[in-house]
Amino acid sequence: MNIVEFPTFKRWKDEELIENTCRKIDRLKELLEKENNEEYWKEAMIINSMIIEIKKRNLKINKEKLIENILKK
Repeated sequence: MNIVEFPTFKRWKDEELIENTCRKIDRLKELLEKENNEEYWKEAMIINSMIIEIKKRNLKINKEKLIENILKK
């Protein structure tokens, strides 16, 4: 019998979810640079789930933060 885990991010507040998703995306960029494909895809699937949760909650990131994240290396 498989145990279904309930992702912890489903219990986070809206701002926590957005902040942690941004941090995970930064981590994903690092993994891409290191060419760690297995870890990259593992993180990508988690981020995908987090983005789905953001969309379910109908959350939006403010424009300043979005621009900052895009320009940040």
